[in-house]
Amino acid sequence: MNLNELGDKLAESEYKGMILTSPRAVEAVSKCWSPSKFVTWSTKRVYTVGEVSNNKIKLLLGLEALGTTTGNAENLANLIANENCENEKFLFPCGNLRSEILPNILETKGIKVDPVTVYETKENENLKSNLLELNDTMNPCCMVFFSPSGCEYIYRQLQTFNNNLSNLPHFAIGNSTAHKIENLGVEIAGVAEKPKAESVIESVQQYFRTHELCG
Repeated sequence: MNLNELGDKLAESEYKGMILTSPRAVEAVSKCWSPSKFVTWSTKRVYTVGEVSNNKIKLLLGLEALGTTTGNAENLANLIANENCENEKFLFPCGNLRSEILPNILETKGIKVDPVTVYETKENENLKSNLLELNDTMNPCCMVFFSPSGCEYIYRQLQTFNNNLSNLPHFAIGNSTAHKIENLGVEIAGVAEKPKAESVIESVQQYFRTHELCG
């Protein structure tokens, strides 16, 4: 969404760089991207968090990103603040449910952030029926969450019927997702050390190894 506005902003010269905190944001930029038209971006700073987004930036935009190993929005914001001067301005293509952690930290450091909503997160229309089927016909050992919005949408549906899913161990890919789960009144069994699927799996495996030893 808003790709015309995004394209216009990419053509502006006032930005020191761009912040891309999700694969969807990178995909949105790629839809109006032209290496020949936006050649100046090869000399600007592009920041991201996580390997998936970084790989998409390389593949779809042909750019090198900084901040890949920061792990979360707070660490990324502090890195950007440490590497840039006050009054610098960054373009921030993002989703409609973006966290305000990163822009708030940067603004307190005197760095300007220009957010553009380029994609919208919506609840899957089959979510409730899928959860009912999962609850009634399968026997999952845990639940794994990859985003705060995923937690919110799932628990909104779980509250509409009696289920066993809420009692399963819950795992999160990062701190923001973990905090969302805890805010819903559910205990966290584990949080991935890095924001990637492999680290989530390690967290799940470690939990069940520990509990088998305790049992």
